[in-house]
Amino acid sequence: MKRANSLYVHIPFCRGICAYCDFPKVIYKDEWASAYVGVLLSEVARRVTGKVKTIYVGGGTPTSLRPKDLSRLLSSLSDYLDEDYEFSVEANPETLDGEKAAILAENGVNRVSVGMQTSSTRLLKLLGRSHSYEDVRQAVTLLKEAGITNLNVDLMYGLPTQTEEEVKADLEAFLSLDVPHVSAYSLILEEGTAFHAKGIKPLDDDAQQAQFELVKAFLEEHGYHRYEISNFSRLGFECVHNKTYWKDEPYYGCGLGAAGYVGDTRYVNTKNLGKYLRGEYEGEEERLDDASMIEDFLLTNLRLVEGFDPHEFQRRFGVRFQDRFKEKIQGLEGRGLLVVTPDRVYASDRGLDLLDTVLVTLF
Repeated sequence: MKRANSLYVHIPFCRGICAYCDFPKVIYKDEWASAYVGVLLSEVARRVTGKVKTIYVGGGTPTSLRPKDLSRLLSSLSDYLDEDYEFSVEANPETLDGEKAAILAENGVNRVSVGMQTSSTRLLKLLGRSHSYEDVRQAVTLLKEAGITNLNVDLMYGLPTQTEEEVKADLEAFLSLDVPHVSAYSLILEEGTAFHAKGIKPLDDDAQQAQFELVKAFLEEHGYHRYEISNFSRLGFECVHNKTYWKDEPYYGCGLGAAGYVGDTRYVNTKNLGKYLRGEYEGEEERLDDASMIEDFLLTNLRLVEGFDPHEFQRRFGVRFQDRFKEKIQGLEGRGLLVVTPDRVYASDRGLDLLDTVLVTLF
């Protein structure tokens, strides 16, 4: 098995809890956050062997940390970076100021993902977000001034009551920021979120699809290519770290509720903050058999527009993809959902839109 060349680090703290979020998170407290950084760095030291090519610090809200804690975290993590690295941090605009932007840059961070979600004041309030679009613009400006220009903005569509006119306004607002990457997600309401508890519903599937087609056409018209189901970038600005997941390659996961994949084992850390702060990181582990590994490979790689190399599939699993799934491939090709050539296997545009159907058919 290949060694892990990527590290995900989870910061669970938020200044407020968004109504749609189901990631492991807790309300920020100074004493918890300071203690957490120390325990987290101990876990990183225990799990990570050698240098890594990518680090992604997500949350939660990493930039909710006080400057001294953020600096301690990033300075220590930077020691694990190999040459020619990508070091990403997620930032909520209302928690980013000039001091924190400078701390990111000084510690080697060269990619930042800013949570915009929407430019609509009405919809931001509905989502429970505490920032404005002007906060987003200011955050992007501060990051550029600090020398960080590889930026992503998160956008959401399919929000309750959202109109196509509001989606168009969001796209124009995004374009005016002049950043090279955008992640465009539909709203998914998971159990345990405030939206789910209140019975709030996203738009129906047809309306969501219509909004996504609008997003896709607009972004492609303005020089952003779709390289994964929900991700678009200018050429050369694809997220290297996230492609680790989509190519089903191993990675370390450290922090509360973080997931990792090393060797033939997937693990998820405890989601109990008290246990984590006592150094009791371990949660669940799963040893993968060949069938599970093949399923995971297809679940991830077929999210990519480029799909995968069937020779890589054969190298990993000792069987040709075309032989293992012969009859199912024929059916999917006949429906125009899957394209299989000697060198690539990938979902068609329609296949990406109906990827669940493709995967259910294969499995």
